[in-house]
Amino acid sequence: MKAPGAIDGPLKELFRLTALGRLRPVVGNSYPLTEARRAHEDLLARRTVGKSVLRP
Repeated sequence: MKAPGAIDGPLKELFRLTALGRLRPVVGNSYPLTEARRAHEDLLARRTVGKSVLRP
């Protein structure tokens, strides 16, 4: 992964699978932007599952 361009191929494959709908991210908690601090604290305390989302 340290070599320049080493992740280009794997990233392209991830994007391709996502575009085809064969790979979907797991969305966990969703926080309003005003609660960004709490979102960060939850991440650090390992109280999250999946990807956390900050909403505007």
